[in-house]
Amino acid sequence: GNALVHFYADHGSLARARRVFDEMSERDVVSWTTMVDGYARRGLADDAWRVFCRMVVAGGQQPNEVTLVAALSAIGQMGLLALGRRVHRYVAEGGLGGSISLANALIDMFRKFGCKSSAREVFDGMAVKDVYSWTTMVNVYAKCGHLESAAQLFEDMPRRNAVSWSCMIAAYSQANQPEEAVRLFKKMIEENVEPINATLVSVLPACAQLGCLDLGRWIYDNYIVSGKVVLTVNLGNAFIDMYAKCGDLDAASRLFAEMGERNVVSWNSMVMAHAVHGQSEQVLHLFEQLKGTGIVPDEITFLGLLSACSHSGLVSEGRRYFKEMKMGYQIEPKAEHYACMIDLLGKSGLLEEALEVAKGMPMEAGEAGWGALLNACRVHGNVEIGECAADKLVKLDPSDSGIYVLMCQIYASKSKWDQVKMLRMLMRDRGVKKNPGCSSIEVDGKCHEFLAADVLHVHSEDIYAALKNIYIHLKLEGYVPLT
Repeated sequence: GNALVHFYADHGSLARARRVFDEMSERDVVSWTTMVDGYARRGLADDAWRVFCRMVVAGGQQPNEVTLVAALSAIGQMGLLALGRRVHRYVAEGGLGGSISLANALIDMFRKFGCKSSAREVFDGMAVKDVYSWTTMVNVYAKCGHLESAAQLFEDMPRRNAVSWSCMIAAYSQANQPEEAVRLFKKMIEENVEPINATLVSVLPACAQLGCLDLGRWIYDNYIVSGKVVLTVNLGNAFIDMYAKCGDLDAASRLFAEMGERNVVSWNSMVMAHAVHGQSEQVLHLFEQLKGTGIVPDEITFLGLLSACSHSGLVSEGRRYFKEMKMGYQIEPKAEHYACMIDLLGKSGLLEEALEVAKGMPMEAGEAGWGALLNACRVHGNVEIGECAADKLVKLDPSDSGIYVLMCQIYASKSKWDQVKMLRMLMRDRGVKKNPGCSSIEVDGKCHEFLAADVLHVHSEDIYAALKNIYIHLKLEGYVPLT
């Protein structure tokens, strides 16, 4: 009976497993554990917990460590920390604390709840720890935002596997530290640890953020083309996003076309890629294709659509899509969608309508919305609405130098030099400093970062000499710089 229940549960046929289980005249702890574990593995946490409770109360069975591991998984899925603490006490008092797998399950459960101290208590109390114990604890610190502690624990690990490396790389990538993520990935390769799917999914966003196209291409050639790593949908999406953000839209399009399976994220990645590059026609064409696949567009899809409309000034299309997302797909627009509409209307010179959209939002317009309106006022030289937007922005972030710079440009366009002088004095009095422009480029696998008027780079003289040469050629072609 146990073998048959296990067979059905292992193959996902839980209804048949439950039928055999219910018909068994005699059940032992293995019978109950198989059902608890079967439900927990399939994400049916409520059913798993009900069977566990029935096992203890009505069945009169004492759970073993495998049962408790499954129960802890269900508790984590249900989000019931109090139950988890009760199981923790039961384990501590019942003498089951010596089980590595059970201790690991407790650490993992506390990780899901963000309980760093409780997880560390279990970890420190383990007489023997395996690589999973260390990796899970690293993950706990990473989730709680304690990257230094996570990194220190990672360095202290007696043995690391590909999952351990992937965990730490993901931690840096998700914490907006792409340089560290890429550095650690390169170190992983140097130590001859073969990356897995999760490693690549984590390091590719870091490559995208840094513009490390060469590294991204190297990863594709060495692990996908060679067949070392299977190209899953999630990994394919990560590659598309990386190629697009690094400017290789052709590679992104080729990979998208070659993917045998796509989900809404795949389509969104291509929609956003074309939108960012100002290719509005391709975005609208992609959306029509998407509707024919049966995949339902989501809020990100419409964000890409509205962004594309904003880039190309497609006012009527933007209005239509904004209405369609609410009426056709019951997607309630978020602040980002409203900001796109404000940007679209503002760039098209419909500043009064853009202001009405900002004021009529069900939530605060925020920096994105008011910022888009202020920038539109700069383009069209509208002082009155510009002052309104600037006033809102200063209340949100008085230290943002961009607000003062944009208003100075608006005043200067109308020769209101007294107001320009007043704003500059206000910036000085408030200690607001203009953030320098910054750009980066990857050359031979190394990322070079430059600030405005930067002379610190080792090749600064050659760079400026090349720029001077470009300016000379531009002037010979009739280029006149804007003043």
